[in-house]
Amino acid sequence: MISEKTNRILLWFNLILILIITSAVITFLVMKRSGEKQTNDPGVINSMDMLRKELSLTDEQYRTVLLENDRTIRKYNIVFDMMCETNVAMLEELAKEVSDPAVLDSLSRKVGTLSVSLRRHTTDYFMNLKSICNEDQQKELTEILKRMMQIDELCKSCNKRECPRKERINNIGK
Repeated sequence: MISEKTNRILLWFNLILILIITSAVITFLVMKRSGEKQTNDPGVINSMDMLRKELSLTDEQYRTVLLENDRTIRKYNIVFDMMCETNVAMLEELAKEVSDPAVLDSLSRKVGTLSVSLRRHTTDYFMNLKSICNEDQQKELTEILKRMMQIDELCKSCNKRECPRKERINNIGK
């Protein structure tokens, strides 16, 4: 026979487990409902839907773009995680009483390499998008890229009065 003390402990343990499970289920249901509200909110702009509309993508093109987007986001997350780890290591090294210049140099090079990797993933992504698009869509994609890169803003802050790049920028995609 189980002693009364053990029986009470098991009873309280079961009650605590029931409370935890109930709160988890309620949290899950509340989060699911709030997620549905966000996706149905007309004020929320999904960048992939916006891209679909601006480029007039077909259903097949859109599915391909979504797959490419998912693949690229996974790569970005890996690189961002590595960048975060490297930045933390650099901060730890800088916080030491005596920092090792060789370690800092190595970490700086790693940050540069990761930054290049991120840029390459971005260019690969847009090259793959371009290959999915027809000629008119490619021109529109170029205009979208120009807006995303805020090239016009760079020209406003440039210290050159008559910059030859401005004409080159205006001719891109034409």
